[in-house]
Amino acid sequence: MDRKRYVYYGGKAYYYADIADFLKADPDAILIQLTNRMWGGEEKKQYDAWVSQIDILQDKLAKSEASGKIIFEYDIIRLAKRIDVVLLIRHMVFSLEFKNGKKEHRQEDIEQAEGYALDLKYFHKESQDIYVCPILVATEAKKYDESPIAEDGDDKKICLQKADKHNLIEKVELVSRIFGDDEPFDYDKWFNSDYYPTPTIIRATVDAYQKHKAAGIAHSEAGQENIDKCVNSLASIIEYAKTEHKKCICFVTGVPGAGKTLVGLDLAAKYLDKENKGIAVYLSGNGPLVTVLREALVKNIRDKEKISTPKAKENVKSFIQGIHEFRNESNSKTEPPGEHIVIFDEAQRCWDQKHLLNWSTQKGKGKPIDVSEPSFLIGVMNRHNDWAVIVCLVGLGQDIYDGEVGLKEWFRATKEDYPNWETYFSPDIFSSSEDKGVTKEMADTQKAHEEPSLHLKTSLRSFRSEKLSKFVDAVLDFKPDEAKRIYSELSTKYPLFVTRNIDEARKWVRKKKRTSERSGIVACSSAQRLKPYGLFVQKDIDVANYFLATEDDLRSSSALEIVASEFKVQGLELDWSIVGWDADLRINNGQWEHYSFQGTKWQKRNKEEQKRYLINSYRVLLTRARQGMVIFVPEGVDENIDKTRNHEWYDEIYEYLKKCGIEELPDE
Repeated sequence: MDRKRYVYYGGKAYYYADIADFLKADPDAILIQLTNRMWGGEEKKQYDAWVSQIDILQDKLAKSEASGKIIFEYDIIRLAKRIDVVLLIRHMVFSLEFKNGKKEHRQEDIEQAEGYALDLKYFHKESQDIYVCPILVATEAKKYDESPIAEDGDDKKICLQKADKHNLIEKVELVSRIFGDDEPFDYDKWFNSDYYPTPTIIRATVDAYQKHKAAGIAHSEAGQENIDKCVNSLASIIEYAKTEHKKCICFVTGVPGAGKTLVGLDLAAKYLDKENKGIAVYLSGNGPLVTVLREALVKNIRDKEKISTPKAKENVKSFIQGIHEFRNESNSKTEPPGEHIVIFDEAQRCWDQKHLLNWSTQKGKGKPIDVSEPSFLIGVMNRHNDWAVIVCLVGLGQDIYDGEVGLKEWFRATKEDYPNWETYFSPDIFSSSEDKGVTKEMADTQKAHEEPSLHLKTSLRSFRSEKLSKFVDAVLDFKPDEAKRIYSELSTKYPLFVTRNIDEARKWVRKKKRTSERSGIVACSSAQRLKPYGLFVQKDIDVANYFLATEDDLRSSSALEIVASEFKVQGLELDWSIVGWDADLRINNGQWEHYSFQGTKWQKRNKEEQKRYLINSYRVLLTRARQGMVIFVPEGVDENIDKTRNHEWYDEIYEYLKKCGIEELPDE
């Protein structure tokens, strides 16, 4: 065995060689290298799969003229995935997913193979400007598949090819003749490429739970640096509180989609090991988010660990809880909670004293709570005699519920009710916040500490462009010139259009969406005059199936039938979205007018708080899509036909969005 040829490649792959060297190699020698990296409980199954793959590839490649590199088990490290085989041929990347012994190309396998290729295309730096082609190999498939050999979109990704053990390399050669070239290919640079994934919140939650440790979650070096500094600062504060017997509260802020929830989930996951089990819990007042994440986790661990659904639910409960559950349990007793660390997501949505008192006086809620929710929660954690840490994840400019107290009450509670608690926050919290006049004086105490790393400045959700949140802010702040300037940069990476035709919007989204991606229609809860266009914004939807069900399930977002409101999608995300814009937020004399639909007519919102909720609702809706969106503005009708759908309102909205630079959805 040539030791120079068979070397280990760190965490990148199990095997990496020239195709010519691979063909000369003894299969047993290759297997030795692969099995030396093997671990887990399915060794025999994996070993047999490798034997089959080596046999097929050596046989078929030897009969071809292909040259380049071959890689087995290429790690998509931060997402805890490995691609079975990668071929680097003619300045192209072929991502091969083998299903050993399978006689058909199953939909779930298609989605897996597509997903790996998209991960490379979106997040693997050296794959972004070259063609990537996914191939699903059902080794025993009998029917030759005529998959279209064409580009899937405009980013140099080829439509997935289906192959069997006989025609695999035939497919590779055919695709490479059409799309490949003979430009120099720096194979080692590709192999060692930077990789900055941005998983969906659902995927990141499952991965964090499985690995019990923080994962790389940003899609750029700057974004990952932001995340790393924030996580390290939180870890240091927790260690300080634990060793010095202190009580600390940390405020993590950031732009929409900056990764606050991901940071919180990763932090909670770090304390899932046996030594720290039960020391931390992730809490959220966002009911739909909790429902979706719990259901995703239950399905995952039930299938992987082969345990019952009730047992899986019990395991998940120790990781993620709704704030109502935690509050209800804490109100029924006086002893400290089992957790020393509470990560509270969307902390700006805490209730004020009035709303919490109303809730607590309902039957079965325990004794009345006559304080604000921040004061109550700090009081619960203050029961610990030794140490405690609260991590507040704060979404700035995203409060959308009546009775939400925002940051102001958190600072008041720590300053007046619990002055023994130390506070940590970034100075950006004051310049970035639109939250009810929060000022530095409100947070200024002898135990206050400024920590710049606790503010996340880079949006991660829209990995195609970091400028989306700035663009949305400019649109909603009524700054069309600034919005137009940002759009000119944004639109090169993030497709964003406006249309008056909902059917054309659906066609566009369906064409853009790849197999493993998720699309959906969203609209404001007050957008009640979209009904004539088939968009019914319901108060309650099956949110778990909306975000988790497959496209062929009519309850799925991707079926493009069910419309989700801001209350159902906040904190979650889609890949492609249609945003319905109704006359609840319209224009008059160059400024926004705010309405709600009551009974049979529009009623103007006069309270500043209600106006802000509406603006923030649209901010939530316009920042849900990771990859692109189309805004649907109805045509409306003459007011003599229907005075609730006056076409003049919708025309002004449409013209304003065009003034912001948004282009009309192109004809297909």
